[in-house]
Amino acid sequence: MIRSSRATLPFLLLGPLLLAGCSNPSKTFGLTVTPPNAFDVGTEAPLSMPPDLQALPTPVPGEPRPQQVSSSTEAQSILSPQSALQNASTTMGPAQQALLEQAGPTPPANIRATINHDAEQESRSPGFVGSLMSFGSSSKGAKVVNAPAEQKRLQENAALGEPATKGTTPATAPGQAQKGVVGRFLDLF
Repeated sequence: MIRSSRATLPFLLLGPLLLAGCSNPSKTFGLTVTPPNAFDVGTEAPLSMPPDLQALPTPVPGEPRPQQVSSSTEAQSILSPQSALQNASTTMGPAQQALLEQAGPTPPANIRATINHDAEQESRSPGFVGSLMSFGSSSKGAKVVNAPAEQKRLQENAALGEPATKGTTPATAPGQAQKGVVGRFLDLF
């Protein structure tokens, strides 16, 4: 008898620990009522009057309504925008097609990845050696604005009543960009 009580003691101690590990034991074991979510209910297509009541098709029992969108099709269009675009291309009117033609050619499929890669390359810090040599200060032909000349241009435009966008923004030459420690040291010679 003593032997069986010793064997059940670890199980009695582990039981509350296992129940404590559950996030909500009463919900896990079905002790609380969970009503349906009102926002999960599908909506029905609106009813409309046909122009001619005599031309109505005869109803077939068990078939879905023609204007009713099934919940699986709706879920697929939400999860996969590509399927929604494919279905929409067949129902485009002439105005929509003309608008798409004026927008230009379709971009490459990997345009997002290319833009993200380029942005990542531009946003990287130049590193220790790059900052010493000032490699990252004017990367890929970027221009550095000549601040005193730009201030003068903006003041002249304001005095003449011109917009601030009139005229070209003065930029320093690529060789005049900020130099690193090594570049400034080499300028001494």
